[in-house]
Amino acid sequence: MADNGDGFLRGLIVGGIIGGILGVLFAPKSGRETREELSAETEKLLGQVKHDIENAKKAALKSFDQSKDRILEKIVQEDEEEVAEEKPQEQEKERPPRRRSRRSRKENE
Repeated sequence: MADNGDGFLRGLIVGGIIGGILGVLFAPKSGRETREELSAETEKLLGQVKHDIENAKKAALKSFDQSKDRILEKIVQEDEEEVAEEKPQEQEKERPPRRRSRRSRKENE
């Protein structure tokens, strides 16, 4: 995803530069008109770049949040599994020793 954003941004910048140069070379306008036009195009290009950067930021944050949520879910799941494994062992430890009945005591004596 980052490659698509980088490629688009580079293409946008390179295209703007090439378009600006060609516009200056082949423009039948005066220098002042050409500078004003270039200034307007530059502002338009900067606005588009800012918009693209905002979109990239939003996409990165969304991806980060999704990854964070998946990691947290996995940690919680692993903790629950550990607790489930420990409970049977704890129950065995907590169980008091069994008493022998009177009959079995007499038989052993």
